[in-house]
Amino acid sequence: MKSTFWTRLPITVLGIPAIIYLLITGGIIFAGFVSLVIFLCLYEFYGFKRKRGHQPNIMIGMLMSLAICFFYIEFPHPHLTNIIAGIIILVILGLFMELFKGKPHPLENISTTFSGVVYNAVLLGTMIALRNWDSLNGARFTMTMIFTVWICDSCAYTFGMLWGKKKLIERISPKKTIVGFVGGIVGSFISFYLMNMYGFIQYELTLFNIITLTFIVGICGQLGDFVESMFKRDAGVKDSGKLLLGHGGVLDRFDSLIFTSPLVFIFVLYL
Repeated sequence: MKSTFWTRLPITVLGIPAIIYLLITGGIIFAGFVSLVIFLCLYEFYGFKRKRGHQPNIMIGMLMSLAICFFYIEFPHPHLTNIIAGIIILVILGLFMELFKGKPHPLENISTTFSGVVYNAVLLGTMIALRNWDSLNGARFTMTMIFTVWICDSCAYTFGMLWGKKKLIERISPKKTIVGFVGGIVGSFISFYLMNMYGFIQYELTLFNIITLTFIVGICGQLGDFVESMFKRDAGVKDSGKLLLGHGGVLDRFDSLIFTSPLVFIFVLYL
């Protein structure tokens, strides 16, 4: 436990201020950071599938992800014609490339290529659009979402470690407990409630809004973690990668945001 703490510490100390800086800066710098995260997550996702004998087209997946990131960068006024045309061309090109590659399991290869784009780029890329929407609000809404995800994870870990006994979905994640899951929900609610009460969000939320956001982060975000654990268990790996030292891979750190970000983005569109 002690060695793990010291291994994780440099990433935590450097990563949190860096992400806050990127959130405040916004624009193309933040979009570039999210795009890089998406590419790394996509590469790790394809790594899961390669362990299962699938051979996704990494180049097509990356290019499609880039097109989707451009769509989110231009939100709320994207040039849909160019982006949709580009994605369609890439889909057809990917199918033709699979035709001539002559690799086994072509249907699984194609499905893996496109599902990786949906899971990583389509969902996580909404962070770019959410930050663009939040530009006039000083990125406070986006910061609140990310801070609450961190608080939710911390509360879930602490509650589970101290009082958790009964497992939630043991076949997927043997260490996650019901108490830890509830602790994450409680931490999410308190986080949104206090940040709203003290005006950090700079947008007055109703109790219903807070409960809705708590559901998104506290429940959907934590279930997003289980989804990634399901993929890892299927691939027979403990972590998605080793890039972030004791934290595992990039996908391990952003799994909750893959589900939280698009749902919060939908929420603010109707706010």
